Amino acid sequence: MHITRREFLKLITEGAAALGLLKIASLIPYPVQTNLVRPPGAVAEESFNALCVRCGICLEACPTKAIVLAGYEEGLKAANTPKIDAYSGPCEFYSGRCSREMKCSKYCPTSALRLVSKGQVKMGTVELDQSKCLAFMGQECVVCKEKCPVPTAITSVNRRPVFHGEQCVGCGTCVYYCPASPKALTLSATGARRINA
Repeated sequence: MHITRREFLKLITEGAAALGLLKIASLIPYPVQTNLVRPPGAVAEESFNALCVRCGICLEACPTKAIVLAGYEEGLKAANTPKIDAYSGPCEFYSGRCSREMKCSKYCPTSALRLVSKGQVKMGTVELDQSKCLAFMGQECVVCKEKCPVPTAITSVNRRPVFHGEQCVGCGTCVYYCPASPKALTLSATGARRINA
């Protein structure tokens, strides 16, 4: 294939322009998402986004399918990184199939997720919307309290759940099993503790 001098100069110019745009894009400060509930053993968010190579191994290792990928609407830096979606499944790091070893952390190839003791993990906090809760609507329901693996995180008063955020580990088990439609519970990253990178 023969290329003319003019075509060569055009390719060089277009390449330089593209590199310049990439350089400018890398200088734009994108906000770091702090509202994503990360899998257990996650390092601090800025380090997490830098370390995570978006390989999907943690998704495959998760026995409950609680780990899903963050979308672009959750920020460019966070896109395609793993997050916990309690509507898809509960994270069983505290009690269940991953209580002996956190599979997502064990198989993470870059240490964005690290093996830590379950006592070090707080992924977030569950919040209750009383207007959607069956117990607050006069129905018999204590599913969240029965399913919660942390004995002190949910108690009940007058057969209604009382959530203790400081005790909640953010596993999302109560959210997953909540029978209300729409669900009365949401999992947020409020109070999450991250591992120092």
